[in-house]
Amino acid sequence: MDAFKRRTLSGNIVTTFLFLILLTMIISLIGNVMGWQSSYIRINPITGDIDKTVVTISNLFSINELRNIVGNVMTNFVTFAPLGSFLIAFIGIGIAYKSGFLTVINTILGRFISKFWMTFIFVILGIMSNVFGDVGYVLLIPLGALFYLANNRNPIVAIVAIFVAVASGNGINFLFSNLDIGLITYTELAAKLTDAEINISNNGNLFFNIIGSISLAFLITYITEKVIIPNIPKYKVEEEIIEEISIGRKEKRGLVLASIGTILLLIIFIMMIIPSQVSNTVLDNANNQVNYQFMGMLLDNTGDTYAEKLFGLDSYFLSSIVYLLSFILIIAGWLYGLGAKTLRTKEQFSQAIYDSLNNVGVILVLMFFASQFIAIFKSSNIGLYISSVLINIIEDFDFASFPLLLIVFIMYVISSIFFTSTITKWAFISPVIIPMFMNANMTPEFAQAVFRVSESVTNVITPLFAYFIIFIGYLEIYNKGENRISFRDCYRLLWPYSLSILLLWIVLIIIWYIIGLPIGIGVSSTV
Repeated sequence: MDAFKRRTLSGNIVTTFLFLILLTMIISLIGNVMGWQSSYIRINPITGDIDKTVVTISNLFSINELRNIVGNVMTNFVTFAPLGSFLIAFIGIGIAYKSGFLTVINTILGRFISKFWMTFIFVILGIMSNVFGDVGYVLLIPLGALFYLANNRNPIVAIVAIFVAVASGNGINFLFSNLDIGLITYTELAAKLTDAEINISNNGNLFFNIIGSISLAFLITYITEKVIIPNIPKYKVEEEIIEEISIGRKEKRGLVLASIGTILLLIIFIMMIIPSQVSNTVLDNANNQVNYQFMGMLLDNTGDTYAEKLFGLDSYFLSSIVYLLSFILIIAGWLYGLGAKTLRTKEQFSQAIYDSLNNVGVILVLMFFASQFIAIFKSSNIGLYISSVLINIIEDFDFASFPLLLIVFIMYVISSIFFTSTITKWAFISPVIIPMFMNANMTPEFAQAVFRVSESVTNVITPLFAYFIIFIGYLEIYNKGENRISFRDCYRLLWPYSLSILLLWIVLIIIWYIIGLPIGIGVSSTV
């Protein structure tokens, strides 16, 4: 990224985060002194009662807040959401790469895929990866970068495209996930304030999500290939990265061993998520009952449906998916190394583990400062205050139909810049917005659909999004310029996506509203 030159405060990520922390503290002081406050309502999911909460700005310069800031520094860092998954994923990818397994696989697959479809496949996988938590951020992005590198393409392009896909695809995924469970719960509670007999289906946004996902994938791919690639410097490939990989007898033997190991592990992991009603007792070939204790062990047994068991709050599958996939990469890389004779000794295997973490130092530093900023901003209540103010403004105006639709969407987008917790945000937005939609002859499912896509615009650009720093870290790993990556560099790459995604959702929302297309099974946008 040689073309990016700067000598300003924004040219350094660390100093930028320090500046944002100081700015947050100053705003909190001003807001507290001036008595900024707002309120919001929230439906208790257990009792169904409406609770009203007053939001005030916390003075971060007060003794108690300063004590919390200093005392929670290590806690903020250690509990930072991406940290553990990132380290585990890097070990798995590092071993698979050091053994040569990923290089050979990427080279073989790259021979059969054109550049456009190469990007499209990674983008659609990124959108779909939201079903599995942070897999897209910590596994798919670095794997995509290595795939591009093995096929003589700029890995920075893969990092940008996949990050945008994963971040903007949050909520629009047409595969059921734990996000749907949370959204549907509060959507139904809010809808019952107007219609006590209403029930919200799990498939209420299915058609909207399918069309939205496909449209989003093509848009991101087009911008990547036609806008981003022509406007970034050519990537300087290291000399040790050879242009053509020779697939000989040793490599084929390694691929066979890695394939066998991967298939066996996948079978075991699949058995671990088979519902207990099916798997507790299985008949063997002799018709004797055999009890497989490990089957269904990763499910949340408190759930009523299989989706709730798989994606529930206590689902071990969801919390361990990054580890499981990383373990597959470790075993596949090790088996390939044995067959191809690239990892023949335990010393070579251990060294591959150590080498896999060679480049994480910069990212860990960035994570430290990002975790402090996000925690401090949350403590200030500024984001919650801004969101509640926006809701109250909309509630005070007598909007209806089309103006209501657009203004609510813009409110969603602005709110998401400062408040990134999806379920928490929907918990206090839905009791206000859904009755307004229903009174304007729009369905609660449509209100939910509009909310789902709002974060597509802002997750890509807000530094309050925890995985934004992961994106910066990956760029830094492949940065060949003289200077460090800055926020300015990131936004130069991201603004075409954010603006285009905003326009995409506005167009799709308008089309759905005007034509009255079904947004799900048996559900339309309007009544």
